[in-house]
Formats: sequence, C-alpha cells, structure tokens
Amino acid sequence: MLILRKRVYRSLSTEDTEKLFIAYRIIGTKWTIHILFTLSYGPKKFGEISQSIPSISEMILSKRLKDLQHHNLVKRTSLKRPTQSIYELTPKGAALATFIPCLMDWGTKN
Repeated sequence: MLILRKRVYRSLSTEDTEKLFIAYRIIGTKWTIHILFTLSYGPKKFGEISQSIPSISEMILSKRLKDLQHHNLVKRTSLKRPTQSIYELTPKGAALATFIPCLMDWGTKN
C-alpha cells in the first residue's frame, strides 16, 4: 500500500524573497564562502588567506574582502606596518559562517 503525505507549501512573502536575495548577493559570489570558512578558524593576514585558497587571485581576494567589510561580515585591522592587516569575522560574519559545515556535510552526502 502506498501512502502519500500531503505537503503544505507556503509561498514566500515579498519580504522573505528580498531577505533571500540580500543573503544571496552577499554569499553567492565566487570565493565568498571559502573566505568565510577560512576566517572561521581565526584572524588571518591577507597572505595567509591567499595561501588557504590557492586558486583565488589577489585582486579577487582583495575585492571580496572589501565587499565582506562593507556588509560588516569581516573586520580589517591594520598592523604597525601600513601594508599589513589582519582580517577576522565580525559577530555577524561568525553567525553566517556557522552554516558552512552543514553545507559541506550536505555536499558530501548528496
């Protein structure tokens, strides 16, 4: 005997749709999740991030870090030498990065 379950679908409100688009605009760009994942292990210098993601160019890494700073997900702190900075997740960025292991787990199972 085959029993079908009735599924109840809820339409996304305009507000919900906008929230999804905002999130996607931030994390949907190439390399962003990689950067968030790398910084989830603690503060890193630009070169350390670059080494953790060997396929990313320095120009793209710089742009993505600036975008993440703009969205208050990453904080940049200048060191004593003007050309050196430390990047770290803000509390907002850390909250967002918590979903990455779930995504990786889903990816390996599917």
